[in-house]
Amino acid sequence: MNILFVSSEIFPYAKTGGLADVSYALPEALRQEGEKVYTIMPLYNDVDRDEHKIIYSGLTFEYWLAGVRHQFDVFYKENNKNELFVFNPILCNRWGLYHDQFGDYGDNALRFGLFCYSALEVMIRMKLKIDVVHVNDWQTSLIPLLMKTRYSLPQKTVLTIHNLAFQGIFPKKVMNELELDWEKCFKFNGLEYFDNVNFLKAGIFFSDHVTTVSKTYAQEIQTTKFGERLDDTLQINSYKLKGIVNGISTEIFDPKKDKYIEKNFSLETYKKKNENKSLLCKELNFKEEGRPLFIFIGRFTPQKGVDILLEAIDLFKTYEANFVILGSGEDLYNHAFGTLIGAYENIHIKIGYDEAFSRRLYASADFLLMPSIFEPCGLNQMISMKYGVLPIVSKTGGLKDTVIDFTDIDKIEECSLGLGITFDEYNVFWFNHALAKAFALYSNKSKFEKISKHNMGVDNSWKNSAKEYLNLYKS
Repeated sequence: MNILFVSSEIFPYAKTGGLADVSYALPEALRQEGEKVYTIMPLYNDVDRDEHKIIYSGLTFEYWLAGVRHQFDVFYKENNKNELFVFNPILCNRWGLYHDQFGDYGDNALRFGLFCYSALEVMIRMKLKIDVVHVNDWQTSLIPLLMKTRYSLPQKTVLTIHNLAFQGIFPKKVMNELELDWEKCFKFNGLEYFDNVNFLKAGIFFSDHVTTVSKTYAQEIQTTKFGERLDDTLQINSYKLKGIVNGISTEIFDPKKDKYIEKNFSLETYKKKNENKSLLCKELNFKEEGRPLFIFIGRFTPQKGVDILLEAIDLFKTYEANFVILGSGEDLYNHAFGTLIGAYENIHIKIGYDEAFSRRLYASADFLLMPSIFEPCGLNQMISMKYGVLPIVSKTGGLKDTVIDFTDIDKIEECSLGLGITFDEYNVFWFNHALAKAFALYSNKSKFEKISKHNMGVDNSWKNSAKEYLNLYKS
């Protein structure tokens, strides 16, 4: 089976979040199953062509829209011609994929509309024999619509919703900019959305199948609470909606060979994890390295539960524990956390994205804090398990599907999922109750270590999920 996987970001070329990690790992897992997978993404200015050995394919083409000529140059990876990139000045000549310091780019509808057109043109002009086109999030959601209206292509389409909160909503004038058929496209079961256009909504209606990144999230988004005003659309299309939990790349996230951590370790050399913790505590000037180490790694947005972290941080300073918070996001939260840097001797805060530091945190930590309000899938909890960390999570979305509270099982060795601490009620009281359970467990060293080692052995790879996607494609 031949698959064209289209994404606006793919690790390691461009990344703003989990979409990039999935867009790397899933195609790789499918290739390991023997399938032929082409990937295509924009060749942004940020992408280092020399480092990644990305070269010009020899194909350049023009496409006219609304009387404007747009030129596209096609590139590929020198050692893997199935990894494709498309360059267009409007799409790619930016510093930042979707926004800059002033906010979202005002022409994002045109930019990613052009990307959708170009992905289909590349498939046609390179004569790729594709069976299924797999698109991801709003940035590529026009592809199923274009295939069934403007192009009349026979290939089947799968749309994966990674986060329903981002939908690609724009003024309806983009219908003319992108030469979209008003009669076929601007309707309830298409682009129309409160007299605007909604790219993701069109993708849901026009794709042959829709997936989300966990089974629980697939159910949640059909409710008013989590549906982001598309719950009725998703209910109508529930017959083709399926939840498939994400995996993680065990090539990238493996404490046995992770190049970013000080002391590599495995189940057989588990004690070296403590050496990582000791080194990190010295680096961050934590006085008592024997205390439990809690970490938070993520975006500073309401979704990730940063409000509850800020509310609880005055309590953290009183605990006999060490805390590290790494992340960045909305200016309000960047400022709030920034004012706390250096304020407490047992709390270290770093604002920004730092891949190397995050790996050292995973390799050193005892507990991961992940109090998300909603979480389509979440990768951090699965990554942390691979490094022997116990996640503390709210029971929502993919967190509910991948983490079981250690008090809810009798025999650790019979559990196939990761173990941690979960809480239902979203408030500081129950969040701190979860931390109290963590302290109690940590004091039982043998049980804590047994659960930590169990988490390292849990299979959160893409192997099983890739097979689910493959079965879906074949159906």
